[in-house]
Amino acid sequence: MEWIPRPRYRLPLDDAAYAWPSHPAMTVEWFGSGDPAIALALMPHANEPLGYALHRPLEKLADGCGRVAVIWPVDPPPTDRHFPLPCDVREFLRTGYLQPLDEQTEFAHSADPTTLTQCHAADFRRLVQLADPAALILVHNDAFSRIPYLYGNRRWPEAERLLAAAPPTAFPDVPLDEVEWTHHLGPRTYAYFKASDIDVHGSEAAGLYVPRALRMPVLTAELPMFDWSGVGDGLRVAVRRRMERWIEEGCGDTASMVADSDALLDGRPVPMIAPEVNARALHAVLEGVRAELDA
Repeated sequence: MEWIPRPRYRLPLDDAAYAWPSHPAMTVEWFGSGDPAIALALMPHANEPLGYALHRPLEKLADGCGRVAVIWPVDPPPTDRHFPLPCDVREFLRTGYLQPLDEQTEFAHSADPTTLTQCHAADFRRLVQLADPAALILVHNDAFSRIPYLYGNRRWPEAERLLAAAPPTAFPDVPLDEVEWTHHLGPRTYAYFKASDIDVHGSEAAGLYVPRALRMPVLTAELPMFDWSGVGDGLRVAVRRRMERWIEEGCGDTASMVADSDALLDGRPVPMIAPEVNARALHAVLEGVRAELDA
């Protein structure tokens, strides 16, 4: 397939910054003008705020390059559970907030919402419907990945290609991790998985439910949170699995999870990735999706 060249979103990406929302209510903000309209959903999990890195650059989006709707915060934590931005992985594990899986908006989409979380997921869908984008990008963060990547119901090859090259020296040239809950669709893309695959019943994951309910393409951009270059890969995976076990157990005993992770890391530094780096990665996904919508 041939991609149709158009002027790029001319964004001052070095102006990126991380921030927590100043209010808990979900809102839609519009930037730019022209078609296509693409929506970014920020903070779909309570401990994943880094998608905001692209917000300040979007404030200077050139007219005529297309519109971007920012829907956020989707699932914010209590204000007293905001970890410092930036921070290292230990502070993230110690102070980050995350609900049990069945209380997370991401997995609470239902045609007949009954719980507070399912009603909040329905409110999110109404905002997406109001924005009426040509595509929706759910912007997640991954505390343990070495590279940015995607989830989807299909491959987005131009988004994959641009993501792998942006920025070219910021991330290692390594493959996606093998994980237990899904499989690869492409070199930078995992397949969406059912909520029931992680023992959430009575509702569905956003990546599967929203495309069916709203009849629009949906993909997830996963931005890496931390620089694991100073830590061996086996150790990184061990800390990831310890947090996964904590989530499987209902996000309850944080102290034990943090103590086990501290013992594994044994003082090794794992700093947060700079906001301009993640802004460039998210910008690449935005460019790739726009190119594929134009094709």
